[in-house]
Amino acid sequence: MNAEQRLKQANDAFAKGDFKTAVQAFRDVIKLHPEIGELYINLGAALKSSGERDAAEQAYRDAIKKIPKSAIAWFNLGNLLRENRQAEEALKAYRKADKLQPGTPEILNNLGTQLYDIGAIDDALKHYDAALSFRPTFSDAMTNRGNALQRLCRMNEAEQALRDALKIEPQNSIFTLNMSAFLAAAGRHDQAIEWVDAAIDLDPKYIDAHLKKASLLIQQGRLEEGLSLYESRWQNPHWHSLPARIKAPRWNGEDLSGKHLITWNEQGFGDAIMYARYITILADQAETLTIMCEPTLHDLFRRNLPASIKIIGLNDLPPPADYHVSMMSVPHHFGVTFDNLKTEGPYLTPNKVAGQKWRETFTLKQLQVGLIWAGNPRQSHDYSRSLATKIISPVLDTPNTQFHNLLIGPRGDFWRDNRLIDPRNKLNTFDDTAAYMDALDLIISVDSAPAHLAGAIGKKTWVLLSFDPDTRYFLGKNDNPWYPTMTLYRQQSPGEWGSVVDQICDDLKKL
Repeated sequence: MNAEQRLKQANDAFAKGDFKTAVQAFRDVIKLHPEIGELYINLGAALKSSGERDAAEQAYRDAIKKIPKSAIAWFNLGNLLRENRQAEEALKAYRKADKLQPGTPEILNNLGTQLYDIGAIDDALKHYDAALSFRPTFSDAMTNRGNALQRLCRMNEAEQALRDALKIEPQNSIFTLNMSAFLAAAGRHDQAIEWVDAAIDLDPKYIDAHLKKASLLIQQGRLEEGLSLYESRWQNPHWHSLPARIKAPRWNGEDLSGKHLITWNEQGFGDAIMYARYITILADQAETLTIMCEPTLHDLFRRNLPASIKIIGLNDLPPPADYHVSMMSVPHHFGVTFDNLKTEGPYLTPNKVAGQKWRETFTLKQLQVGLIWAGNPRQSHDYSRSLATKIISPVLDTPNTQFHNLLIGPRGDFWRDNRLIDPRNKLNTFDDTAAYMDALDLIISVDSAPAHLAGAIGKKTWVLLSFDPDTRYFLGKNDNPWYPTMTLYRQQSPGEWGSVVDQICDDLKKL
């Protein structure tokens, strides 16, 4: 068979969704004509569609070697790198494609989306606007523009952009979900559920829509429905890499008598701390329990959990077991509802001796307050929960109060003030931080892992919340059933922190 016939077979197989056949056919043609760079682009597309992502990247890079001025090769490489969460490399590839073929709406739109992903929202908006200047009816750029405007709290403009996109493609499930997310961010939660239901009706297999609905239900206190629906995340085979390394089935509430169960931290530090309240119950039910979590949590958990529980790192070799379960799935399997989730008291105990030693170093007759004004920048909603130092700085003017910088990581370095004690070089683990918190009178934090830690040890905690907060803080309440010692301070409109900080300052003065 000649190259032309084999190429036709490759293209036909690709069009039919038979990607493995297409891969082999494109490779056969490349053997006959290895000098044609466009063939490597086609091969990369087939490999990507068949799930062979590393091989796809190599194919695109081979294409670039053959035809370095091919904008489509750089563009396809950028798309793959973005999906692989290689942000900086993806950005370079998109910029190269844009330079080679300026004014291309698809390139401008995807470059904007990559900028959006890394938090460069103003730059992202400029690229969406540029894409629309070349193609005013480009609905993808329209809906993305709406998302960017919402992040910038330009809510009226955002809604109009999202609706304009839906006028062009009213049956687009992604655009419909974007509208749901906007309505939630605008505080119109009942409408948000209507729109997410519409997205699911349009595409019943749209996992992101199911997960958004789960978060909306949990946020409204409908935990049983929301936690159940959140389990749909496991229908996405790429949701998390760890289950593939554990040679055991997922636990779905089966009897654990005589069984070995692995429970592991699926997402952030705060999630592990929050759901640690259920670990001892699991240990009582299973014959053997292994926890897989980040090393900075190990000392805290060893202090508080039975010695029989084995604690290892997430990157360690999982031991043979009968079942495994993400910590975030345990409340669902335990049938947690809004009425039965209340915690009577602290479920983690800090190192009291270390805490007392810290306390002895503080100035007497001053209120001792820990501050955390930002969270992990990689968290998807960090833009709405973290504060600039200039916004939170008025709290330092409170008389008879000593403040302590508990923001671990580079962000904590940005605020230097002689009124702010910085103990962070001695806080290497969450156990260290818990002991330090125990020596303080109050923790003031945005939604963050330290806020969960303070709540878990029963420390008086004030949490500053965005207008559309994380689901675990629910809606319209100034207390939190998960943590009895926590008080919530909520934004009254999207992005408006001034009144929240003013209230914090007033309440501090009362203390």
